[in-house]
Amino acid sequence: MTDRSASADRPAPGAGRAAFVAPETRFHQLPGPFPLELGGVLPGVRVAYRSWGELDAEGANAVIICHALTGSADADRWWTRMFGPGRALDPARDFILCANILGSCYGTTGPADVDPATGRPWHGAFPAITVRDMVRVQHRLAVALGVRRIKLVMGGSLGGMQVLEWSLLHPELVEAQVFIASTARHSAWAIGLGEAQRQAVFADPRWRGGDYDEAEPPEAGLAAARMMAMLSYRSFPSFEERFGRRAQSADQFAIESYLRHQGRALVERFDPASYVALTRAMDTHDVSRGRGDFDEVLRGLRPRTLVVAIDSDILYWPAEQREVARLVPGARLAVMDSPHGHDAFLIDVDRLSDLVAEFRGRTALAAGGEAVERAYAGKGLSLLVLGKGKVGGALLDQLAALRGSLEADHDLVLRLAGVADRRATLFDERGVELAAWRDRLAEAPETGPIDAARAPALLDRLARLPDPVLIDLTAAEGMEEVYQQAFRRGIDVISSNKRPLAAPARRARELREARRQLHRHFSYDTAVGASLPVLDTLRKLVQAGDRILRIEGALSGTLGYLASEVQKGVPLSMATRWAVGLGYTEADARDDLSGLDSARKALILAREAGFDVELAGVAVEPFVPLALLAPVELIASLRHHDAVLAAEVERLRATGKVLRYLVTIEPAAGGRASIRVGPAAVDASHPAARLVGVEAFVAFTTSRHAERPLLVQGAGVGGPLTAGGVLAEIIRLRGDGGI
Repeated sequence: MTDRSASADRPAPGAGRAAFVAPETRFHQLPGPFPLELGGVLPGVRVAYRSWGELDAEGANAVIICHALTGSADADRWWTRMFGPGRALDPARDFILCANILGSCYGTTGPADVDPATGRPWHGAFPAITVRDMVRVQHRLAVALGVRRIKLVMGGSLGGMQVLEWSLLHPELVEAQVFIASTARHSAWAIGLGEAQRQAVFADPRWRGGDYDEAEPPEAGLAAARMMAMLSYRSFPSFEERFGRRAQSADQFAIESYLRHQGRALVERFDPASYVALTRAMDTHDVSRGRGDFDEVLRGLRPRTLVVAIDSDILYWPAEQREVARLVPGARLAVMDSPHGHDAFLIDVDRLSDLVAEFRGRTALAAGGEAVERAYAGKGLSLLVLGKGKVGGALLDQLAALRGSLEADHDLVLRLAGVADRRATLFDERGVELAAWRDRLAEAPETGPIDAARAPALLDRLARLPDPVLIDLTAAEGMEEVYQQAFRRGIDVISSNKRPLAAPARRARELREARRQLHRHFSYDTAVGASLPVLDTLRKLVQAGDRILRIEGALSGTLGYLASEVQKGVPLSMATRWAVGLGYTEADARDDLSGLDSARKALILAREAGFDVELAGVAVEPFVPLALLAPVELIASLRHHDAVLAAEVERLRATGKVLRYLVTIEPAAGGRASIRVGPAAVDASHPAARLVGVEAFVAFTTSRHAERPLLVQGAGVGGPLTAGGVLAEIIRLRGDGGI
């Protein structure tokens, strides 16, 4: 047996793949040639593996983890929250072993390695392998390491297939097994999905029958295969909840951006021939092959068995796990209800860990353990959220729902370090449980809102945590000074607060200059258009050297909603009451009705376009007379205007026009801009006339888009929408280009 550290002899498949082979990885060379089940022979096999904990004197405390298709031996990275005291895997009690599977590209012999007979990578000429071959390699490794008894073997998807083969090939070793979101034989459905993905790879001209150039692999084909696979790994509810029809840019839906990101990410880290070899191996999977009757084979299994199904899994349907649970003697079935589909076993890890810990007779604990702390320190963001209202509350709820998928998809561990509202501040360096933040904030002592005077002490605490981020979801004045304090402490800022961006030009310039000098990230795209890519589109036009000739838009989803309802015959006072109740308005609806909120958005757009403007220079006509906004009882005051506005709407209708609230921005002399905000009567053919409900739109007329303006349109208000945009900015903060 020859073992050595990864730093001494690390495989070199390229920088992208090397990053997925942890420095702690070790390697074992199997002695002699390795015969394969389907008739081929590998002249030698090297196994990359990781281990945690110590093997006891009897060699009887081993736990084997079997990874899935594109996984690696680094189980503490992709299953971080399974590790720790009270969790499914406890290095203080278990000797945990995970080997990179045969045919993969993360250190174990596979198609990316050199064929000694030719001196070139195997690629498409790699001999056919099976799941049983993978397990035979792992068994030889385990024996070489001194394992004499396996307390548990567990895995999901392709890993679950290996679990069954471990128990069938080596029943004398395995005491218990956990079979997760997998199948005992590959179905026609799964085979068909795998073949469609392989054909995408084969259709790439760079595949060249499997004899591709290592420097120019079939990237487009592999990326397309990954995109297809992702559609089977998730579910309809998962994609609808996370993406819906939300636009990522002017010409791309968010779901398209996500899938393209997933395709690029796999291309950077995985070998195309390995993908082909492993998916074909999965197709050969059938526990009864060469063993007799399928039912009888499963009835012959003796290890204690936990079968875990996922109710939304469309790759390996729950019926397939129920079949295994029904046939394996004494098997226990657990069904995880999750919107995340097949990948729930990599996303809802806390729940899965609790199931396995309970199966093993261990008490589940809330603490994450050292593995979680290491992951957080290495790839985590520490968040301080200001504002718990319609946007802040929605963001924290989304973080709670999507935490697992963010870890799985973006290698991103988020920790809520604190949350504050106008009454109190909750801050805990150890992290605030996302399920408990409301109760804990309610129990926090009253301290008042965060402002420039109170912020330094809190920001000092935040700055001591890994990758700190301040998220301002308030509508508070004077926050530009708080942002500068954050920048000086090395804290990035994400904001939906329009007021700092609409501050006097001198203060706005100071803020931007501080960010540049201190090299901090400052993101505020949700300040205009909620989750619509309004600022991002404008920014790209300006960066590309396009000249802005005119910007026109209905920037207030709130006023768009009111105009639409009044158009239907609903009294203004009633429509306003509905808008407040639905959370469409600003904290004070007068900001919407006065036009001030739209004016701020127009100012932000104008400054982003490069114009030198002040809020006082924006010509604002309110949606209703300002005198109606003075009384304390706003709704009662608006009732006095119901009949007047209804009559105006009818008058416009008779002339074929529609009432809308528009912003127009046009260049003026001296680098300035002419900005008007106010009600407008538009023709039925105008883009604003076709808006529905809270929809907003912005039309950019530029030198390159002179005849047909570039249009951005969609829902422009709402806590969940704005929160979704903020979440996208958090993810982009990691620089991975995803959603």
